[in-house]
Amino acid sequence: MKKPSQLTEELVVKTIFLLTLLSTLTLNSFAATGSIIQVTRRLRMSALEAQSPKNYFIDLGERNGLKSGDVVEVYRMIPVMNQLTGGAWHLMKVTLGEIKIYMVGESTAVGHLESDRDLSTIPVQDYPNFMLGDQVEMKTAMAPLPKTSEKSSLPFQ
Repeated sequence: MKKPSQLTEELVVKTIFLLTLLSTLTLNSFAATGSIIQVTRRLRMSALEAQSPKNYFIDLGERNGLKSGDVVEVYRMIPVMNQLTGGAWHLMKVTLGEIKIYMVGESTAVGHLESDRDLSTIPVQDYPNFMLGDQVEMKTAMAPLPKTSEKSSLPFQ
């Protein structure tokens, strides 16, 4: 029969293992989120030239599992004041549209407008288009595990 101290030690080790496993699974199940950090557009040289699309730079990249061709959702957190009681402010997530990524770096990516919402389906805003600071979220929930070297120091390979 095991001593109470041995049972307690085993229980602590098993609990730590389960908590570590649970936290790892939980972190990987959330989609990566970032924000729009820059918006650019090439200038037209004449009125006859077609308007080029805006480039939206975001602060997500390869390290977040983003790839060229991926689509990210763009949303804005709108503060809503409780005018009835003057109570606490609330934040409402308003989806504005999607950006399709065409170039990805390690920690940043750039894309073009893929789709946007009909303005009649979202609350009135001062600026309804995508802008700096708008949040972006990857549509895939599982980010890839970090790359490891080909040879590992584990003895059982």
